[in-house]
Amino acid sequence: MTGSEPTALTEAVLQAMPVGVAVVDVAQRLTLLNAAYHDSLDMPPNSFYRGMPVADVLRIAAHRGVYGPGDPEAQVAAFLKADRTRPGRLRRRSHNGRSFDVLQAPLPDGGYVVCAIETTALVAERAGAEKALGRFMATLATLGTGLAAFGPDGALLFGNPSFAELLGLTPDQPPQGIQFAALLDLLATREEFFGLDGESFIAAQRQSNRSRPSTMRRMRGSGQVIDIISDPLPDGGWTMTVADISALARAEDESRRRADLLHSILEAFPHGVCVYGADHRLAMFNHAYTQVMAGAPLSIGEHLDDIIRKRAAAGEYGPGPVEDIISQQTAFDVSRPQMRKRRRPNGTTLDVRTTPLPDGGYISVVTDITPLTDAEEQISRRAEEMAVMLSCIRHGVVLWGADRRLLASNATAEKLLDHPTGLLTPGRTEEQVLESMIGRGHFGAGPGAPERARALLQLDRSTPYQREIVSPNGRVLEARSDPTPAGGWVSTFTDITEARRAQDELRQAKEAAELASQAKSRFLATMSHELRTPLNAVIGFSEALLQEALNPTPTTIADFATQINQAGRQLLGLINGILDVARIESGRFDLASDRVDVAHLVGNCARLADTAAHAAEIALITELPDDLPQLTADERRLQQALNNLLSNAIKFTEPGGTVTVGAMLEGDGRLLLFVRDTGIGIAAEDIDLAFEPFSQLDSTLSRRFQGAGLGLYASRALVNAHGGLLSLQSAPGQGTLAEIRLPAERVLPRVSSQASEHAPL
Repeated sequence: MTGSEPTALTEAVLQAMPVGVAVVDVAQRLTLLNAAYHDSLDMPPNSFYRGMPVADVLRIAAHRGVYGPGDPEAQVAAFLKADRTRPGRLRRRSHNGRSFDVLQAPLPDGGYVVCAIETTALVAERAGAEKALGRFMATLATLGTGLAAFGPDGALLFGNPSFAELLGLTPDQPPQGIQFAALLDLLATREEFFGLDGESFIAAQRQSNRSRPSTMRRMRGSGQVIDIISDPLPDGGWTMTVADISALARAEDESRRRADLLHSILEAFPHGVCVYGADHRLAMFNHAYTQVMAGAPLSIGEHLDDIIRKRAAAGEYGPGPVEDIISQQTAFDVSRPQMRKRRRPNGTTLDVRTTPLPDGGYISVVTDITPLTDAEEQISRRAEEMAVMLSCIRHGVVLWGADRRLLASNATAEKLLDHPTGLLTPGRTEEQVLESMIGRGHFGAGPGAPERARALLQLDRSTPYQREIVSPNGRVLEARSDPTPAGGWVSTFTDITEARRAQDELRQAKEAAELASQAKSRFLATMSHELRTPLNAVIGFSEALLQEALNPTPTTIADFATQINQAGRQLLGLINGILDVARIESGRFDLASDRVDVAHLVGNCARLADTAAHAAEIALITELPDDLPQLTADERRLQQALNNLLSNAIKFTEPGGTVTVGAMLEGDGRLLLFVRDTGIGIAAEDIDLAFEPFSQLDSTLSRRFQGAGLGLYASRALVNAHGGLLSLQSAPGQGTLAEIRLPAERVLPRVSSQASEHAPL
C-alpha cells in the first residue's frame, strides 16, 4: 500500500466526517472520496470510483455545472494546471446556491488531499450582517433624533446629521475627531448662542460631569424645544442624544392648561366629585362635594375604609349595627361601574355613581336628587292613581305612540278583547298585536281575515274612528280611535253586549209583535175561509133536510146527514189543530212513553192516506227494511206528525205522481222517517215560511189547495218535543223530501228471534 492510500480505519473515519475529503495519489488518480465530498459536488453517491483519473472526475463535475458557468473543458484544463505541491484555497459556489471553501494540501508521497467545507450559512449571515449594518447606518443618517459618541479623550467618534442640526450647526459640522471643548467653541460662534441663555447653556455643558447621566432642556430661538441627554460609556467616553420634543412640550403645556381648566370645571361642577387612587386613598374632591355631603367632612389622603367607618359611626348610612353597615359599604365592587341611591339622615336623597379609573382607582360622583325624587314620587303616586282609575273603569283603554307601538293599556282592554296575558306589553307593535288576533280568529276565518286586519294598519289615525266588533268570547264592543297631540292615538273599547242584546230583544219583540199581528191576520183570513166551507155545508144540508121534512126519503136523509157529519168532523179537526197550536205555544204539551213498532206505525199512516192518494190518482209507496227497531215515543203524536206530512205530500202532488213513505236506521243510531213526493215543490227561501202557523204559500181566498196551514208547524213541534228534527228539502218542480230524525236514545235495542221465541207471554 502506498503512502497516499488510507487504512481501513482511516477510511471509516473520513467517511463519517461532515467535511468533504478527497485524496489523489501521485499518478493523479482518485484513491478516496467520502460521502460529504460527493454531497459538495451535488453528485449522487458512488458517482466516482477508486482509481478514477482526476481529469474524469473534474470533467463530470464541470459538465454538471459544479464550477459555475463556462466551458467545462477549459475549467478542467485550468484545474489540471494548478500547482498541487503547495497548499491552496478557493471558494466555490455551486449552481444550486451552495458555497464551499475548498482547501488543498500536498501529501509526502507526491499526491494531495482536498477538503470541501460548506460555508453557505456563513456567507448568508455575512451578507445579512453587511445589509443590516448598511440599514443601521442609513437609519442613523435619516433619524430625526441626534446621536453622537465621544471617546475617553473627549474626541467625537460618531455623529449623525440630526446631531449637528439640532444643536444649531451646519450638516458638515462638526468634523469627526473634534474635541468636545472645540465643539462647544464652535457652537459659541453661532448666532443663536449670543444671548445669555446661549452662554449659560454652553457653560453648563462645559461643567457637566460626563461620568453620570444628565439631561438638559433648551428652547432654541426658532421655538424648537430640545432635550440633550448624556450617558457614560464603560470605556470612559459618553454618548449624547439630542431629541426634538417640541410636540411633547406643547402637549405638556396643553395638558397643564387642560388640567387647570378641568380643575376650574370641577370646582364649578354642580355635582359632588371625589377621586380615589389605586391605594383607595382620597386624591381630590371638589367644592360641590362638600356642599352635597355637608356634615360628613373628609381630607386628602384619607383611606376609604376610614371614611366609611367614620360615616357609619355617625349614622350617615342609616340605622343598624355599625359593623354590618361597614361590611355592606365596603362590599361594593368599585372595579366596575356602580349606581345606587341612598337617603341621608338629613332627608336628602343622593344618586351615587362610581366608575373605575385606568390606574386602579375610581371616581365617585354624588348628586342631590331630592327634588327629582320628590317629583318621581309624586308622578308615581299619580301614575298609581291613574292605573287604579283605568283598572276600575269598565272601558278598555290602549294608548299607541306615533311609531304605532303600544305605550300603555289597562286590564279591561285585555279582558274585553280576550287577549292572552302579556300580549298588550309596552313596546309591542300594532302589527304584532293584529297578527296574534288573526291567529285567534278575531277577524274571522278564511283568506279575508288578514285583509281585514291589514285594513286597520292603513287607517288614518289622525282622524277619529268608530266601529263595532265582536270578540271571540262573544262580546259586542264599541271600538273608538281618537288621535293624541303626540301623533299617536287612544283606542277605547266599551262592552255594549247588554245594550245590543236589549236592542235585539226590543227588535225581536217588535218583529214578534208584527209577526203576531200578521199571524192574527193570517189566522182570521185562513179561518174565515176554512170555517166557511164546512159551515156552508152544515147550513145548506140542514136547510135541505128541513125542506125534505114534509116528504122525507131515507136515502136523502142519510146522504144529507153524511155530508153534515163530514163537515162537522172537518170543523172538529180544524178546532183540534187550533187547540194543539194553543197548547204548543202555552208550553202545556205532554208526551206519552209508548213502545212504538215503527213498521206498524208507518203502515197505519200509509193505510189512512191510501184513500186520499187513490182519489188524487197518486201512487203511494212504502219503503221499510225488515229489521226496523222499536221506539220509545208518543205513538199518537208521532203518527199525527207523519199523517200531516203524508197529507201535504198528497195535496201538493199532481195526478200521476208518486208519494213514498218509509223509515230506516242511520249509521249514527238515529231513526229516520221520511216522506218523499214528486209534487210542485217549494222554493228554498220559502221553506222557513212553510213552518209558520196559519201560513200557506198561496194566501189568497181562491187558493187552489185548502188547509189551515197548521200541519208543518204542528209536526215540527211534535218532533221537537221528542228531541228530534224535522227538515224539508225541496225545489220548485222537483218535489219535496220531508225527513224526521229521532235521537238514538229513543231507539230500543233489537231483540233476537231466538230470544223472542222464549219471551214470556
